[in-house]
Amino acid sequence: MSQDIESYEHHLATSIRAFRKSRGLSQADLAHKAGLDRKTINRIENGHYSPTMSNFFSISQALEVDPQDLLASKCL
Repeated sequence: MSQDIESYEHHLATSIRAFRKSRGLSQADLAHKAGLDRKTINRIENGHYSPTMSNFFSISQALEVDPQDLLASKCL
């Protein structure tokens, strides 16, 4: 079970990073659009922090992607 959670967290972090880069956004740009701190985006992308549901939806909206696409993405 713990490995499944770690795998999910890694996949989500990689997916967020891939979508951010594909849109030409820096971490600071994404943070600003999502109403979050750049350090929060950095921690999420590096797997040091799992986003809350609120942060997850803010990030997906800022990236202009459906939330399920962030979860289903195979890392562009």
